Amino acid sequence: MVDVFDEVEEELRQERYNALLKKWGPWVGGAAAAIVLGVGAYQFMEWSSKNRADAASDQYQAAAELYEAGNLAQADSQFQTLIDSAPRGYETLALMRRADIALSQGEAEEAARLFNRAAELSPEPLIRDLARYQAALAQFESLSYDDIANRLEPLTDGAAPVGLLARELMAAAALRDERWDEARQRYQLLSIALDLPEGMSQRVMQAQSYLNQNAPAPEASAEMSEQAPVDAAAEPAQLEEDGQ
Repeated sequence: MVDVFDEVEEELRQERYNALLKKWGPWVGGAAAAIVLGVGAYQFMEWSSKNRADAASDQYQAAAELYEAGNLAQADSQFQTLIDSAPRGYETLALMRRADIALSQGEAEEAARLFNRAAELSPEPLIRDLARYQAALAQFESLSYDDIANRLEPLTDGAAPVGLLARELMAAAALRDERWDEARQRYQLLSIALDLPEGMSQRVMQAQSYLNQNAPAPEASAEMSEQAPVDAAAEPAQLEEDGQ
């Protein structure tokens, strides 16, 4: 588990997320193809090794090498070939790679579509949950807090591998949309999590500091709305007393 989050922290330093992190960096965790290529991919490939075809393995490796070398157009074409012809395991990983390429080129909606398709196809729960998380992350700027919460809440059940990442992204969406009470509650729950990675812990503390400095007091607006009618009713009485 810790290794998965270590991969996430490493991926935060990748250039393709700079635009997102520049605006929401203190409070949003990121994940991309490096997770799939790291611990998640290792577990998945180990699980599916008895079923994979040698040809698909060679094709995937060749496409991955093109990707790592920066030949994204060629890599994208080869990953598409795998999607069209490879066993489901390789098809899933190829979809994740194509989604990451789309995201690096600013095509958030296409990336989200590919991630969601990978989630539907994946026989491995870890890859499926990562794909769902990454789809929401790709659309972070366009989805409302409620949309993100509805998509990611199922990932927080039980011992879901990406539960902390999902909870952090929901907290960041609440903060972005100035849903102050939800943001406070979600960051508070994150702050007391026993298995919180160091990088995420720092982001949580920064977010809580921002809330303390910028957000209104809890339920302050509700209290003000309740007091307003009372003050209005008292005003005529006060004027009457002044007239006497």
